[in-house]
Amino acid sequence: MTMEKKATGFAAPTQGYEEQGIDLNRLLIRNPPATYFVRLDSSDMEPLGLPKNTILIVDRSIKPTPLASKRNHLVLIRHLGQFLCRLMVKTQNGVTFTNGEQEIIPIQDETEIIGVITASIHTHANEE
Repeated sequence: MTMEKKATGFAAPTQGYEEQGIDLNRLLIRNPPATYFVRLDSSDMEPLGLPKNTILIVDRSIKPTPLASKRNHLVLIRHLGQFLCRLMVKTQNGVTFTNGEQEIIPIQDETEIIGVITASIHTHANEE
């Protein structure tokens, strides 16, 4: 005598929607050879929502072009020997860099745009 087993009840709501997990590299990095991570070591960018110790994902292959679009880019620059994260803003006179408050850095010969910040990661756990 053979007994047939039949499923009864309802399937789990998540059945059929299983994923392999989240791959942060695939999600956050578009061009791996041109991408690197830096950590903010100051609170200069807090007005723009980037507190100290935020990890920035920088892509060197993206060329910021605020003059060609209405979009402002968050960029990593080297200015007077320092690396700074700043918002690149189109103005009537050209381009400036700002931290969202009063600080304005006009583009100069010694200002170099290192790359565009494509994402940021901030941990909320207590840091020791």
